[in-house]
Amino acid sequence: MKHGKKLLLLPLIFLGLFLVAKSFAQSPTQSNYDVTVSPVFFDLTANPGDSLSNKIRFRNNTTSPLPIKITVEKMTGDVNGDLTLREDNSDTSLSWVKFSQQTFVANPLEWTDVPFAIDIPKDAAYGYYFAVSFTQDNNSPIKRTGATITGAAAVPILLDVKKAGAKINGRLISVTSDAGFYEYPPIKFSAIFENTGNVHIRPSGNVFIKDWLGRQVAVLDLNPNQAAVLPDVKKSFEATWDDGFITVEPKMEAGQPKLDKNGKPETSLNFHFDKILDLRIGRYTATALVVLSTATKDIPFEMQTSFWIFPWKVVLGAMLIIAFAGIGFYSTLRNFVRRVLTVFGLTKKAE
Repeated sequence: MKHGKKLLLLPLIFLGLFLVAKSFAQSPTQSNYDVTVSPVFFDLTANPGDSLSNKIRFRNNTTSPLPIKITVEKMTGDVNGDLTLREDNSDTSLSWVKFSQQTFVANPLEWTDVPFAIDIPKDAAYGYYFAVSFTQDNNSPIKRTGATITGAAAVPILLDVKKAGAKINGRLISVTSDAGFYEYPPIKFSAIFENTGNVHIRPSGNVFIKDWLGRQVAVLDLNPNQAAVLPDVKKSFEATWDDGFITVEPKMEAGQPKLDKNGKPETSLNFHFDKILDLRIGRYTATALVVLSTATKDIPFEMQTSFWIFPWKVVLGAMLIIAFAGIGFYSTLRNFVRRVLTVFGLTKKAE
């Protein structure tokens, strides 16, 4: 009888294990939002009253279906001038961008074409800046039974509507280095440029560095990726000069910067013996030249800053070596002269 009860319990145990396994299989699990969008931005020009059509290609790089929701948001500039999203439901221009469907399911490891249209009113003028965002569709049945994803992908749409009164202009506000005095490179430069026009611009330029003798020792690129600056936005363009015989470089560990106990990157001196003649020392001048290109001309902007490089530890060490070498040479020379004088009997005898 006892064996019969045990046999009756076996199906119940297997049923319980099956239900537990099923509940784990259906419970949401965390996964990465791994997608690719193409192109990464649109730079469009149109006339008032035009209707534009295009498409975004969306690839789900995961092995599970992704329920996606499409939203159109306003694009603006942050404190550094970088493009960022801003909620502004009062902006009626957001309704110009239309999709045939606002949601879709992206199949795993496949591309999905997402067509859209932009209907531009006849009274539109100058610059309009949107971003098409792809996020998880929380109302999809797949979301409730599948994996939970976090993240988003956004594709900027920069639209200039041609009309009389469009203005391309800007202002170079400042050019600075991150310090006035350095022992060794690198030296980080920041050029702040403001868009004072009413359409977006893509300024470009260089930083020309000269030493105290007036020799040009480096040319750095400003905005090499042609980042856009929106109207009434100030954008900071960065450039770094890290060339020389002695430079300060971060310590690396497993491909990542090594941090000290305070969470700051650890650094070390590096000697580049192939550049032994490029010991950076003295006063240097950096000239930033930024150019705005229009259909008819280039508008240049120029500004300068200066800084000092003085590797005092290296200089002090070299001076000590020279001093000790001089003392040694003097002592050796003095002993040699005494010996010569002694050999030829020219030394004075003690009385």
